[in-house]
Amino acid sequence: MKHSQTIGILLTLLLFFCTTQPLVIIESRNWVITGWDAGASNFGQSGKFLFYIGILAIVFFAIPSINVKRFNMAWAALLVAWSFRNYLVLSACAMGECPQKQWALYACIVLSFGILIMTFLPKLKTK
Repeated sequence: MKHSQTIGILLTLLLFFCTTQPLVIIESRNWVITGWDAGASNFGQSGKFLFYIGILAIVFFAIPSINVKRFNMAWAALLVAWSFRNYLVLSACAMGECPQKQWALYACIVLSFGILIMTFLPKLKTK
């Protein structure tokens, strides 16, 4: 695909944006959990890990080497796994309280899968 690397970079930038949006809301304690601010909860800052792996994925999308493109598939798989982990951890009910899942939590998973698909379609010049 001709534009798969550009689409992969744009999807990664959209993933960065989604980590800044509310992922879950816990109304009983008035907590809004984002990827960068977990509030008073013990969830941690899961968006930072997505950001660091995403930066490397953008660099790997930009480098026109077959070995780097293969390695980018592993990074994208790690993005998918971490996004799914965030979904499981952040949306779990604890002690009778279930957080309200927001659109950004689902968008992180969808965008990570889109990034993974774009890594399977590199534009490489053959000799």
